[in-house]
Amino acid sequence: MIVMIAIVGMVGWKAVSPGVMTLPKRASVSDDTTTVDRIDALLEKQWQDSSIRPAEAAGDLQVLRRLTLALVGSSPSLEEVREFEADASPDRLDRWTTRLINDSRFSEYFAARLGDAFIDPVSEELKPPQRERFRRWLGESIQHGTGYDKIASSMIAGRGVFADHPATTFVASELAIGDLAAERLAARTSRAFLGQRIDCAQCHDHPFAAWEQSQFEGLAAYFGDVQFQRNRVQDTRPRPFVIQDDRAEQSRSVAAELPFDAFMASDHRHQRESLASWVIHPENRRFRRAIANRVWGLMLGRPFISPVDDLPDPSTSNDPNDLDVLDILADDLLDHGDDLRRLIHVIVKTRPFGLASTHPGLGDQVTADQLEASWAVFPLTELGPHQMIRSMQQASSLTTLRPDELNPVAAFQRWQRQSRFVTEYGVAGDAEDAQASTIPHTVQRLSGNETRQQSKATLFSAVGRIAAISGTAEACLDHCYLACLTRLPSAEEKTHFLPELEGNRKQRSRACEDIYWALFNSAEFCWNH
Repeated sequence: MIVMIAIVGMVGWKAVSPGVMTLPKRASVSDDTTTVDRIDALLEKQWQDSSIRPAEAAGDLQVLRRLTLALVGSSPSLEEVREFEADASPDRLDRWTTRLINDSRFSEYFAARLGDAFIDPVSEELKPPQRERFRRWLGESIQHGTGYDKIASSMIAGRGVFADHPATTFVASELAIGDLAAERLAARTSRAFLGQRIDCAQCHDHPFAAWEQSQFEGLAAYFGDVQFQRNRVQDTRPRPFVIQDDRAEQSRSVAAELPFDAFMASDHRHQRESLASWVIHPENRRFRRAIANRVWGLMLGRPFISPVDDLPDPSTSNDPNDLDVLDILADDLLDHGDDLRRLIHVIVKTRPFGLASTHPGLGDQVTADQLEASWAVFPLTELGPHQMIRSMQQASSLTTLRPDELNPVAAFQRWQRQSRFVTEYGVAGDAEDAQASTIPHTVQRLSGNETRQQSKATLFSAVGRIAAISGTAEACLDHCYLACLTRLPSAEEKTHFLPELEGNRKQRSRACEDIYWALFNSAEFCWNH
């Protein structure tokens, strides 16, 4: 009770009973229990066949942390933790998933991570405002329930002024580079929307895959008529697409041709429209399998199949028993208007998302790699630099930090600090290819400006307010741990830290600074468990 009273005093909440708390209503979609049950049953059978016992269920606060890290790029605020604990509704996790999807932080973070598949994240041709405009369009499209098929079609076939039609960034960013834009667009289209590395056949037939050079060239020809002039993406009159064959020392014209399943294509006035209709066609199973795999990776820290742009061909069998998890997710997505919000909800409700990252049965019979490969534990992955800095900034505030609630100056300063940290820290963890922390990363956390600044006790910082308002040393320590790690301290941690928090206000403030600094540099803060 002391803890609750203290935190209510800090953030100025009104006392409300769990029964009257209001959360946003979930998107209007049909029941997803059948799909979730099918996925869980499929994985359960694989576990039984391999004699693998899955991990126990993760704690509620642990699930909340991984949910907020995945959807808004930071650990939950102390304010959110207390609201989540007070929410006693049986569909609490489902409602909080909706709440986070509707949050302005979602379009700022999740859309940026997903958007990296469609536009080069390090391209120097795109200015920050242009990149931000594209990410905002993508995030708001998902939030409003725009079908992924329409989102993809807008990117592939969109036309118009760059600034007014952010979807054209997909095409414009490659055209702005210059030479071989059609080839680069063919490669990005195949990798981003179909999960296929057809560009491996750009110079010659693939040595061990089915791709042929002619297939890649035919796909590139679909972008042969597009131009980017006066900041406008437009299609010219049909003209031959010419390939310069350096090996044969000659040029040759190539006709637009689909690499596989050409019967799906529909004729349109412009070639890119025909290509888009083929990419998003209901029978093109690669399209929805690819996005299901990417979103699974963003939610669980690792895609269901790696790498995300080199997926195996989908099964051609009509037997339901031959379907894998990606097939089930793809079919559900198609049946519900390609609503990515629903895809996120389904993934969150699957059993792997709710499992612990620890397993007591490791030994000679089963290894950690086997458990992760079979999704019998929640994958342990390092936070990316964006998640790291966002989590540090959030822990330094008791209330939830949302970009749309900050004044322009504060928002710009926050963005500057995030950008500087990401540049200095470097890309360590990624939802598609997680890596271990390096020595420079550790040094950056130990002695970096952000670590010191976010753990400083001031009149308005979380550290200062926790030290000043917490009624007891134990409540003070609880608040520090909940704000940084989304959990309460263990008995051993209490034994170590509580004596440091005894004393006058100045001594407690210094102790809180040290605790924050230690937690920021702990492995638990830097990883998703």
